[in-house]
Parts: sequence; structure tokens; C-alpha cells
Amino acid sequence: MSTRRDRLRTFAAIVVLGFGVAAPVVAQSPTPAPQPWDTFFDDTVVHEIRLAINSKDWQSLQIHYLDNTYYPSDFRWRDQVVRNVGIRSRGTGSRSGVKPGLRVDFNRYVTDQVFLGLKSFILRNQTQDASNMHERLSMLLFRRLGLPASREAHTKLYINNNYEGLYTIVESVDKTFLQETFDENDGYLYKYDYPSDAQPYYFEDRGSNPDTYVPLPFKPETHETDPRPEFIVQLVQAINQTGDAAFRMVMAEYLDLKKFVQHVAVENFVADNDGFLSDWGGMNNFYFYRFQNKKLFTFIAWDKSEAFKGGYEYSIFHNITNGPNASKNRLMTRALSYPDLYSAYLDALLDCARSAAEQATGVTDGPGWLEREVQREYEQIRDAARSDPQKLFTNDEFEQAVSALGAFARHRGDFVTAAVSAARAQR
Repeated sequence: MSTRRDRLRTFAAIVVLGFGVAAPVVAQSPTPAPQPWDTFFDDTVVHEIRLAINSKDWQSLQIHYLDNTYYPSDFRWRDQVVRNVGIRSRGTGSRSGVKPGLRVDFNRYVTDQVFLGLKSFILRNQTQDASNMHERLSMLLFRRLGLPASREAHTKLYINNNYEGLYTIVESVDKTFLQETFDENDGYLYKYDYPSDAQPYYFEDRGSNPDTYVPLPFKPETHETDPRPEFIVQLVQAINQTGDAAFRMVMAEYLDLKKFVQHVAVENFVADNDGFLSDWGGMNNFYFYRFQNKKLFTFIAWDKSEAFKGGYEYSIFHNITNGPNASKNRLMTRALSYPDLYSAYLDALLDCARSAAEQATGVTDGPGWLEREVQREYEQIRDAARSDPQKLFTNDEFEQAVSALGAFARHRGDFVTAAVSAARAQR
């Protein structure tokens, strides 16, 4: 079976459908064999999903949108129908009783039931993003650079044959995702779950009690009855207690620090102020996976609704050396104290800029990939977004948000490139 790593390499080498050749950030590999779920994440079309649910259940879900109560529903996509799936309200700041974000579980009520090999997926409501594109654009950039992230596509959602608006289909980070991405799925997956009323966390040492790390803020998504939290304790204490001379050698057992700074660089490039270096509550919005039979962890991107909002002049050192949470994150601060990792962080920002600016095939002075992608998605979703009966933004606000994305795409790369040059000149 082909893996997500194959797909990431292929995607980073070739942008299909005539939108141009991407920067050769990672090596090419043979085109992988198609998987059953590929068509569901086809982002060349606006999909159509229909859910049939008892009207009183739907009303209850909307009224009690802050709860995680599941309701039975029938699911239809194209000519495929799956009966008795479970749906529930989901999200944190994006929760809404008007336009609920939904988690769809195919095996909630029927053991081992799947759809095209998928056990679940997310219907993101985009209540925090007037453009409806922040998520999809961000995840595309992560994947262009060979970093793990969910596939996404837009869909029109119908509830009991009534159009309920434009949503984004988001691939669940689960065992199916892990198998395709890492060619294994029996490791330990956690979702960083920061309670809004909790003290912000920045990878400080909380002591050796595993209960202070798991299930909050690191919520087990696999091996729920035996999540092995001691390895997170070891990681955190290695970050905080290891001396400078041994830090790199000790940390190599727990994290690929170069990939870590690359992950943060992509978040920073898209001006995400609610990611690993969040403005609110310390760290936020990522999955954390420990590979099977190893101590080694890796980050997986998640939830980029707040991306792009910082504007194209968003500092490349936001919450690193400036910003409301500057220098608070223990892992980032220690990593960038090493010249090679500092350089790798800057290199990753330049990779983002080059990828965003990549020209279409045969074009030498046209819009870059990111600007073309903004326009492509806009033309694709415009009618569905404008006719969305439950949207929380006006059509003028939608158009303004798209215009702001276009400006970001045109100017961000130049700003970042200049900022990297200045940073290197000051070292």
C-alpha cells in the first residue's frame, strides 16, 4: 500500500491540474496507487454531502451545541449511502448553534462500519474565517513542504435536503491517517487539548507526575486505556533539565528538532497566531504522535482557522523574540539557541516563500502558487459561500477576506525573504 509519505513527496514535486510545478523541496517518487478515500478529498470540486437526521435531534444538537452528544443520522455522498452514522457538534472557539461544526463517525453505532475506508471525518464550519480558505490553504502548504497535515476539500452540506451552508471536509488524524502518513499506526497519538480556563502551558516542567500531562493537555487519541504518559514526562524533563552540552544528543531520542522548527516556520509563514506559538493559552492546535517502539515524537498540523489574520507583515519571530508570549516556549527557545537550528528555521521560512511564489509552467512573470491557489479556491466556492444561509459573515466581508488573502499571497514571500536576510545579517 502506498503511504502518505509517497504522496507528500509526489505533491511536493508536481502540482497537478496545470497549476504549475512546485519547488523541489523533497525528492520525487513514483505516483502512488490510488486509495478508496482519495475521491472524497478531491479538491478540484465542491462536494455535496447530505445528512438525514430526525428534526428534533438536529434541533437538539443546535441548542446544545456546546455538548458532545452524538445523534444518529444517514449519510449520503454521490451515490453512496451509509446508514446509522453518529454526528456531534465539535470545535472550541468555532462552536456554533447556528452553523454547527460536525464530527461524523461511521462506526459510532455500527461496529467496524467505514466509508471508503474512513472511520470518521470533520465538517469544519469556518465560523472564524470569512474567506472559508485559511484551513485549506495552510494544509496545502504544509503538504507541499513534505510535512504531515490533513487533506481538505470544500462541500455543500444539506440537512434533511435543506442547504445548511459551505463547509470544509477535513481528514481525521487517526489510525488511517497515521498508516498512510508514517506507514505505521500502532504508536501513541495525542491531541493537544488546551482548556480555555487553564493556565497557559509552554512545555514547562510540571514534575514527574504523569497526571499533570495526560489526559490534559495531551489527550490520548489511541491506546486510551494505556496512553504511556511517562514518555511525555521524559520529553518535557529532557527539554527543561538537560544541560546545553548534552541537549542535542538527548533530544534526538525524542524529537527531530529540524522538522520541529520547520513545522513552526510554516505556521509562522501563514501568520497563524493560534498555533504552537499561540497568542492565547501558550501552545495550541496540533497532534503529537510517538512512533511505535520508540521514544520519538512528531508534530502534526491541525486547525488553521486563525492563519493569515496576522497579515503579510507578521514577524518571523512572533512569540519567539517579540509578541505577547515572546520567549516563553521552552522548546522553541532552546532549539533556536543552536546556530544550525536557527539557520534551519530561517531556511524553512525561505522554502515557504519559494513555494508560495512558484510560477506556473511556462510562466516567468505571473502570480505565484499561493496567489493562484487563492483565486482557484475563490472561483470554486464563491457561489456556495455567497448563498450560504447560515454564514456568520456578510457577502461583502467574504469578498474583503478573499481580497486580503490575495494581498497576503502577493506580499508575504517578499516580506519574509527580507526579514530572513536581516536576521542573518544581525547574527
